[in-house]
Amino acid sequence: MTNLVSKCGIDCGACPWGPFPRQDMTAEEFEQYRNNGKKILGYMPIKTPCATCQTPDERIPKTSKLPSRKCLIRQCVDKTGVANCAYCSRFPCDTLKETAGAWNRESIEAKLGASISEDDYHSFVEPFEGLNRLEVIHASLKPDEIVEPAKVPTSKTRIVEFPDNLSFKENMVSFKAVHNLLVTLENSSLGLQDTDTFAQQHKLGKQKAHILRFLWIFGNYGKFEKENSTHFVVDAETYYANRGKEKTLAIWSFVEDVVFKVLVNFGVCCERVALKGVKTEDLATGTGYLRKKGWFMRMSFEEKIGSTATLKALQTYANNLDKKYASRAFQRFREADMTILLDT
Repeated sequence: MTNLVSKCGIDCGACPWGPFPRQDMTAEEFEQYRNNGKKILGYMPIKTPCATCQTPDERIPKTSKLPSRKCLIRQCVDKTGVANCAYCSRFPCDTLKETAGAWNRESIEAKLGASISEDDYHSFVEPFEGLNRLEVIHASLKPDEIVEPAKVPTSKTRIVEFPDNLSFKENMVSFKAVHNLLVTLENSSLGLQDTDTFAQQHKLGKQKAHILRFLWIFGNYGKFEKENSTHFVVDAETYYANRGKEKTLAIWSFVEDVVFKVLVNFGVCCERVALKGVKTEDLATGTGYLRKKGWFMRMSFEEKIGSTATLKALQTYANNLDKKYASRAFQRFREADMTILLDT
């Protein structure tokens, strides 16, 4: 059975950088098309056609921007050895639902707060409704056509055991609580399913990096809002400047729906607070990115992980790492390497 659709179900010739216009458009027509696309999708389509994600890497022209060789779904399908996601026994996985499943008329109209015309739907939205196409294919397959995906080994960061020969006893419980928090996060599945598959394993690794970077920002740059306060605050500018490689921390929906919701399960409570006189709707751009001013982040620890004492220990630990290791400090933080305490 042959299904000439892309690996994630998006129409060949359309992709998250598309959709692609007719190649015979005049410059004026193309500019109008780009502007219409931006109004609906939030970005401007490009004119260069996609070589399609069914094309092997070695046959993609070096000058071709699409398909993306880094596309997570494309890589996962290649490793599984199927034509597209519909043939996978884990279909539809969370990775697919968050990409192909996020593009449909309902979600776009909800984002715009208005209905779109039939012409605009067919030009800019329908090509992306990949999950619908894959569901039709999946339903048509016989049991022996559905493939179990190749499993990948769990990727783990090296964890350093808590030093048991410290010269001080004061705040030992709090430092151990910080160590336990970091280790528990690093060893957790963060609630993700199918983490033995390539796409979900990759997603898990990225989420851990972002969540631990978020903790690092608060540990190294957080300040108590006032005397006897039980929480740290980080202003927008400081937060933005110290995201490191975890740039997705600028996307508010990711912070709110992933970072905040994961951390609260571990006893870490976070919120974004608007500055006085700033409206909530003005804290992010139309495309969902946090603005660099007008808000601050607040973090507190629940009693079950030591409350304020553990928060202070996190600050001491992160500050010491940063002072000694600078650009290498975050990696030590991810490894829960608290041997720095031996120097105190």
